[in-house]
Amino acid sequence: MATTLLRLAQAILRLGCWLALGIGLPAPSASVAPRPADRLQAFRYSDVTLTRGPLAAQAQVARDFYLAIPNDDMLNGFRLRAGLPAPGKPMGGWYDPEDFAGGCHFGQWISALARNYANTGDARFQDKVAQMVHGFHETMAPDGFFFASVKISTNWPCYTYDKNCAGMRDAYLLAGNSEALTVLKIMTDWAYKNMPRRRDEWYTLPENLYNCYSLTGDARYLELAHAYDYSLEYYDLFAQGINAFTPQRHAYSHINTLCSAARIYEATGDPKYFRAISNAWDFLTGTQMYASGGWGPNEHFVLAGQGALAASLSFDRTDWNFRTRNGDYANSFETPCGAYANLVLDRYLLRFTGDPKYGDNLERVLLNSMLAALPMQPDGRTFYYSDYHPGAHKQYFPAAWPCCSGTYAEVTADYPLNIYFHDDHDLYVNLFTPSQVRWQHGGDLVSVEQTTDGLQTDTATFVTHLTQRARFALKIRVPRWAAQPATVRVNGGVVHAAATPGTFLSLARRWQDGDTVAVTFPKSLRFESVDAQTPQLAALMYGPILLVALADGEVNLQGDPGKPSEWIQRQPGASLTFCTAHGQLFRPLYELRAEHYTTYCRLASGIHDGAK
Repeated sequence: MATTLLRLAQAILRLGCWLALGIGLPAPSASVAPRPADRLQAFRYSDVTLTRGPLAAQAQVARDFYLAIPNDDMLNGFRLRAGLPAPGKPMGGWYDPEDFAGGCHFGQWISALARNYANTGDARFQDKVAQMVHGFHETMAPDGFFFASVKISTNWPCYTYDKNCAGMRDAYLLAGNSEALTVLKIMTDWAYKNMPRRRDEWYTLPENLYNCYSLTGDARYLELAHAYDYSLEYYDLFAQGINAFTPQRHAYSHINTLCSAARIYEATGDPKYFRAISNAWDFLTGTQMYASGGWGPNEHFVLAGQGALAASLSFDRTDWNFRTRNGDYANSFETPCGAYANLVLDRYLLRFTGDPKYGDNLERVLLNSMLAALPMQPDGRTFYYSDYHPGAHKQYFPAAWPCCSGTYAEVTADYPLNIYFHDDHDLYVNLFTPSQVRWQHGGDLVSVEQTTDGLQTDTATFVTHLTQRARFALKIRVPRWAAQPATVRVNGGVVHAAATPGTFLSLARRWQDGDTVAVTFPKSLRFESVDAQTPQLAALMYGPILLVALADGEVNLQGDPGKPSEWIQRQPGASLTFCTAHGQLFRPLYELRAEHYTTYCRLASGIHDGAK
């Protein structure tokens, strides 16, 4: 055991946690455990700016919201527990120290604030991080006890420590707060001695423990990461090709723990963990996923191959965990939390392999789940669940400040990490949204601006900004949903480049300032059945975009499902509104607010699209 831990320690210290944070990974020495080099590398938060469009707007609203939460309110429960003066007011809901998971998202909010500072350079985020870290530090007991209450330390010790580890690490690395490193050590002093090894969501811990070890060199993190490794019960099954997504498992946390497996693979090079995450991803997308990219109805997985996803759309056939007062709240997908875990896993796999299929899935999940979430409300109301049953409408969770109020902040803060990647030579475009990336390419500073919104147009336009000519390839993901090969123009002239859907097209040349690239990916309508056992129940897609029927209940469609463009037409106007020959309207789920909608419609004949 000691020898194994020492070898792991040497490897992880060399590899570091920088890539996971978007800070850049130090070059490993020859003695590091062998692992194929990452095909792609992440950009830092500071390298990418979202300039406009729906993603930029949602991220800005979220930044403003979390920045405005009073510091004294966020610290109130911790100060009361410590016997300190506690100005401000209790926030209530799940954040209440004696409620379900009091104060558990404090660390997530610190993380999001630090990430927003790293992205924007706005000193208000850095100042808020400093005040929150210092205020939290003052409430810690002499033995390191840091929870909002004894109840939380009993019910959610691992979950809370996990989120706080990430918060203090990000505060230190991304907001330059040295006090956060002291707080991290004090929390770990308590956790190492007192934290149970199999309590609440213990299996999500290794990712942050490996990150904290590489940051501090404290071997206790490595020992804890080994203790919380989920190999025997979970990772090993996937590594052997066994689908371990069973109905008994909590969905979100069991996707989130795959990010721990990815981090272990990144740190140690053990191929078992790569087999686990790549096989798990295949099972997730192939047996569990709705057309939206969501999964986990009622926060659990479904049995594959038995029509269980279709059954989950019947409101009366599921014993829902949470019901609203009028009893119509279906928990189809735990959206901010689930999206966070899924997007992080997609980014790991995209970096490891360079396979654009992971970018395709990231796009699907982001546009149809998180972008479709309602904004946070000042009283803590949070969009927790997406609802895919017939006649649904978007609703806020019944209790204030649930766990998704923590991941909502993190997902939106991470938007810059999803758009661009690079390797040692070339620049990769993964998402199509107005933005700008700054890339230090050798001795040249390369900036590429994406000027068009891929949701509203089929054409993505890029402009280079250079101080001198630079040679590299601009590699652009050609989505699998593209109806035809992409059309490529450089400075207005057509360029013949391999642009097969499901690949990265490559434009290699010596670029100069002001070069313009326009790539057209034709979108088309298609139906995707909910599962192979129910081919007549299908969702309508337009490229990567989920279109839902505006309806109060079940929708029956007439027309050839293999040729939807013959009987469903886009309507004039800026919105992506479509209408069938019989008058049924469809709109993107991300555009809706209070409207009732139906995600899956019943077709006149079934389709066979390789669904679950």
